[in-house]
Amino acid sequence: MVTESDRIVEMLRADPVDFAGELSLLRTRFSGLAGAQPLPAPARSREMMLGGVPVQEISSPDDEPGVVIFVHAGGFIAGSAEASRPLAARIAGACRRRVVSVDYSLAPEHPFPAARDELAAVFDALVMQGEDAGRIALVGASAGGGLALQFLADRASSPEAALPGALAVISPFADLALTGSSMTDKAADDPSLTPEGLARCAADYLGARPLRDADVLGASLIHFPPTLVQVGTREILLDDSLRLAGALAAADVDVRLECWAGMVHVFPTFAGVLREGREAIESLGAFVRSRIST
Repeated sequence: MVTESDRIVEMLRADPVDFAGELSLLRTRFSGLAGAQPLPAPARSREMMLGGVPVQEISSPDDEPGVVIFVHAGGFIAGSAEASRPLAARIAGACRRRVVSVDYSLAPEHPFPAARDELAAVFDALVMQGEDAGRIALVGASAGGGLALQFLADRASSPEAALPGALAVISPFADLALTGSSMTDKAADDPSLTPEGLARCAADYLGARPLRDADVLGASLIHFPPTLVQVGTREILLDDSLRLAGALAAADVDVRLECWAGMVHVFPTFAGVLREGREAIESLGAFVRSRIST
């Protein structure tokens, strides 16, 4: 029996996203994703600025107090808040909060720490506007998850700094050195990513900065908020999530790891046709609601 997951794998293999290829073509591919799925009703979106950074706000009349900051995928070098609207809107509905999706600057034109610092500026702007930091959740997908982790690793080094009340990362790109065993063990299974493509993303993102400046897995994680890690078992970034969850647990952080059997990289992107994608988003929403509700 051919499943929806099988069809998605077939589609990805037939028309792969080449992170090692020509940059303008990669970015065009990501920008074309915006119209692939409509915004679920009654979600509405608008463009605005927060802390000098462009964002898209996705909201609904039934939103509860609090806010979710969403950080999109794209290997640090592609993607946008616009292209990620369908996923961000589904997350908004599951969390029952408005979502602020960060349209951060892309590498290589804007290397580390530009995007990380823009995420920090958005978070700080929300707090300055009166949002309780503990009722802000941070959600990142792939490279967006890596950015969220980098922001928190930097921010949590100051015990007195304001931190969000929850973190959720989907297939996070956490190890820019690409040292996870799944880089080779899952290479034949992953229809989305290649080590060569990720190496290019990491190099473009770091620019002239040393790898240690953006290190997450070797950083102190002791002040991290409650964290949910979601990952598919057929992606080369699987080991990033496994090691991240282990490092958080070792730091005595409240962490939940969800490994979804047979799922591809950032599989909730396909929630419109994939049952597991919808279930993962609902699980993420329940986690966020339980951590930032009063």
